[in-house]
Amino acid sequence: MMFLAVLLLAAAASTEARYVWRQQSPGNCTFDNPKQDFDAVPYLGGWYEQQRFSLIWEGAEDCVQAIYSDLGEGYVEVHNVARKTNGERDEIIGQAHSTRPGVLLVEFFGHIPAEYHILETDYENFASVYNCVNLPFNQKVEYAWLLSRRPILEQEYVDQGLQVLADNDIDVSLFHDTHQGDDCDYFSP
Repeated sequence: MMFLAVLLLAAAASTEARYVWRQQSPGNCTFDNPKQDFDAVPYLGGWYEQQRFSLIWEGAEDCVQAIYSDLGEGYVEVHNVARKTNGERDEIIGQAHSTRPGVLLVEFFGHIPAEYHILETDYENFASVYNCVNLPFNQKVEYAWLLSRRPILEQEYVDQGLQVLADNDIDVSLFHDTHQGDDCDYFSP
């Protein structure tokens, strides 16, 4: 037990800990309100991250893009691309499949699979996505993303996407803007 306490204190003291611990809170994940009529086919293609909860593995990355491609038999390739703070491209490729309406189980090699709940999307402009992970000691960590089909999303769709999250009791004050723009070197599928 003492080892765990020391480990948690060391992590909290690290400079990147702020990316993980900000969305950790007491309680268990109870959310289960994904888009019931979600259709993966029109969801395929490119998406640009507009806002997100800070994540330790993303740090200060910007120009974040995800490309979803059909692999057949109900599986989708997930290709995430971002620009690191040193300007280098960061890429990871995995796959996803639907476990129930509006929920994709996303798997990247070497990482624990995660359920992504698509709360809402109009398929042409925005998508509001949420994930929650239960931790020991009655704690949970929440993740959320606002995605768009274009590098810069019109404010009306930003507002709509954030409202969906807020209506599902997700604290949108934890969101941070993700830089997108002409200086980004986007991946072309």
